[in-house]
Amino acid sequence: MKLLLSLFVVVTTLTHAVAASKPPPNIILIVAEDMSAHLGAFGDSVAQTPHLDKLAKSSIRYPNTFTTAGVCAPSRTSLITGVHQITVGGQHMRTRSFEQMPYRAVPPEQIKAFPELMRQHGYYTYVSSKLDYQFSETAANSGPFTIWDYEGKAPDWQRAPKHKPFFGMYHLDITHESQLFPKKIAINKTQGRVKNWIKPEDVNVPSYYPDTAIVRQGIAQHYNNIRAMDSEVGELLAKLKADGLAENTIVIWTTDHGDALPRGKREIYDSGIKVPLIVHWPEQYQPAGFIPGSVNQQLISFVDLAPSILAMANVPVPDFIQGQALLVNERLSPRQFIYASKDRLDEFPFKERAVRSSQFKYIKNYLPNKPGATHLAYRDQMALMQDLWRAFYAGELTPQQSFWFKPRPMEELYNIIDDPEELTNLAANPSYAKELAVMKNALKTWQAKVPDLSDRAELKLAQQFWPNGQQPQTTEPKIIITANGLITIKATMAGSSLGYQISQNNKKQPWQVFNQPLVVKKGMKISAKAIRYGFKESETVTHRF
Repeated sequence: MKLLLSLFVVVTTLTHAVAASKPPPNIILIVAEDMSAHLGAFGDSVAQTPHLDKLAKSSIRYPNTFTTAGVCAPSRTSLITGVHQITVGGQHMRTRSFEQMPYRAVPPEQIKAFPELMRQHGYYTYVSSKLDYQFSETAANSGPFTIWDYEGKAPDWQRAPKHKPFFGMYHLDITHESQLFPKKIAINKTQGRVKNWIKPEDVNVPSYYPDTAIVRQGIAQHYNNIRAMDSEVGELLAKLKADGLAENTIVIWTTDHGDALPRGKREIYDSGIKVPLIVHWPEQYQPAGFIPGSVNQQLISFVDLAPSILAMANVPVPDFIQGQALLVNERLSPRQFIYASKDRLDEFPFKERAVRSSQFKYIKNYLPNKPGATHLAYRDQMALMQDLWRAFYAGELTPQQSFWFKPRPMEELYNIIDDPEELTNLAANPSYAKELAVMKNALKTWQAKVPDLSDRAELKLAQQFWPNGQQPQTTEPKIIITANGLITIKATMAGSSLGYQISQNNKKQPWQVFNQPLVVKKGMKISAKAIRYGFKESETVTHRF
């Protein structure tokens, strides 16, 4: 059943949240992994997602939301910074897996993760175990300590001080690609985490797959993992309500990129970058003209999430951010295009750039005559992927199905309205010469504005970030007593973030982000350290009063 699109224009100018009489809202961002818009609320009649469907009825849906990459770490880099991953050196999957020299991305000095900016303005921030920003490792406590108050397996707003609003970010991994590997499937079924709610005969097979029993089983398994994820969302929302926080907490739900299935994840076709987005506003923070259950059709990029969340929290949006607060301010100019990038995947080099309008998708392939499909050891664990390889080698695929497996052209153009699965390449069709020129010009214009560090070899980039293959260390800050008797902390390295910890009466307070001078108290000991994103933390300096 097709989604009936609302014709209402939802006015998203935030009026109540920024009013002085209103306390800052709490905000939680829930990010499911590796899935496209397989929800009943987005028109998928196979999906069983009752909790998210219910949430959507009182929220705004954004069906034209796109990540900046079809794979997790590059996509998460743009989400957390509001900047395209190609600008900060986070475009290759992953920086740590570069065979010639593992490294971490080192963003330009002014770029900070948006939760750190929220901490500077009084928010308590926390995240579940996964980071994966390219200037951190994947696991908790591997990135800049200034971004989060808490990182780990027990993320909870109950840790927040009563006087502080909170921002929490949850990563739900049951829909991740790895959950489609045979061992994981068996474990999840044994534990009762996932059941066979949806049968292989229930699913629809995309035209770019052969209709085989194994393909149907893989798609059905993905749907069953999605149902399990939906239950996790339901539990989280129920806890929020039970704690009396539902009426002052903005809830955002999305996914980190498209489907976990082959030709979805890692690719910059819509199957890899188009994601669902739900934004729920509690009544006291609802924008003027808010219509529960409405659909906003504008193009949204992942670089728009950071400025939107900052605007929700009434935190100034810095100039370095490349997105706009489109989820908050309806007066901003709507997007005509979104942009995405595909670069090295594991040991295989790629360089592709995509621009998409509401009707057309253009892909520029800078390393043509290579197949899109490659034998990635990780992905090949999936039974569905193995069956695709079998069918390809057996010559059982149609030309459209085998296109991904064969050397691909320098340019691709698709009419998304007529061809949503992006099967018919129109780039060489003279009837679409005008549309091709428009999309090529849009990409060229964007590339002139947005720095792309893939213009240089990755080894040179890695050596720039980590000279001689060694992770640099941030220099330690200075603790200074000002003329009026206050404590200030000064960075000694450009671009470093500052944190401090106060100890008094043998009690240590948690580390805080430094953003203003502190009052001296007798018997107080203050410790300070600094972190430049991608570097090691500095040594800790202390001063006792």
